[in-house]
Amino acid sequence: MIKVKSAEKKPVGRPKTDKLLKKFRVQTWFNAVAEASGKTAYELEKEFAPPTVDRENFNKQRARLWEKYRLGKTMPTIKEKKGGRKGIAQLVEEKYPGTIHWLTDERFDLANVDKEITMKFIREVFESLPPEIRKYIVRENANASTLFWRKKFITEPAFYESLVNNPSPLAFIALLALLREALICQNETCFNVIKEMLIKIEDEDIRHGPILSGTFTKIILTPILVLY
Repeated sequence: MIKVKSAEKKPVGRPKTDKLLKKFRVQTWFNAVAEASGKTAYELEKEFAPPTVDRENFNKQRARLWEKYRLGKTMPTIKEKKGGRKGIAQLVEEKYPGTIHWLTDERFDLANVDKEITMKFIREVFESLPPEIRKYIVRENANASTLFWRKKFITEPAFYESLVNNPSPLAFIALLALLREALICQNETCFNVIKEMLIKIEDEDIRHGPILSGTFTKIILTPILVLY
């Protein structure tokens, strides 16, 4: 008699960082669209529903996709579908420009310590920051051929606190880049200062534009920070 092996149960653990980042990309995209439109998930779903949907009975017919976007449970279609129909993210981008990039923004990978990040990428992030932040990090006359482009590392908490209190999403991106730079350069002093700032963001549930920075830090960064 052949014995049938029972299926082994896979251990239930913490979701992988890349899956969590995918969730936050979608949530950030939704928040950016909601801010740009001033509309709720229900109103956005109605706005972008196919013409075949009965608007009078919309509440009964709607798929509640936008509620899933709000929670980061479903990734909106980016590429064109068969027949040339545009993906929902493309349609939204046409109506609310500047939102689609949140779905593919590589800068979120700064929070994934399992993914190798180069100084070249970090430099690109620093140089993409607005002048009022970049001036503290990148030398004024630095260009692509400049070998030593980095300003002296800042250890005073005041600079990092200004990023915490800056409502721009790029301020939070800057903190992520500075965190990874500190790890690469083995700058423990800067790392500890940034760590305290991120803990403050989590404790006060601070938000930077469409990025839910407090939740982001709690779910993705805190398990990493406690190891150091």
